[in-house]
Amino acid sequence: MIIKKTDLPQVANSIMNALHEDEVEIINELYSACEEGNKERIDQLMELLVYDIEDHFSTEEELMREGDFFAYPMHKAEHDSMRQEVKALMESWKRNKKPEEISQFIKERLVPWLMLHIARWDSTTAMHLGD
Repeated sequence: MIIKKTDLPQVANSIMNALHEDEVEIINELYSACEEGNKERIDQLMELLVYDIEDHFSTEEELMREGDFFAYPMHKAEHDSMRQEVKALMESWKRNKKPEEISQFIKERLVPWLMLHIARWDSTTAMHLGD
């Protein structure tokens, strides 16, 4: 386990909190599969992560548009940047099949990014949107 649900900053919107918790489950499963070198499981979980990130970000973006969130362009830009990074990781995985590349990305980039993103962008967004 690379991150506990209890480590996640909680925001003032239950939908956003649920999205974050779901993503943490996938991240942890993927990290474990990488540590075990289970390439078949990594294939499945990478597909799931890509899908989940898109669902997570699209849901938040829809909430921001509906709530007329003033910083929507900046928040979405953060999402778009991570979308590109995860897409590049997926392409690299398909070519190279290196579990250590994924586990390193999770540990050094994805988890720190998620924690900072929630604390900085999602908490502000959630306060604007409410529950």
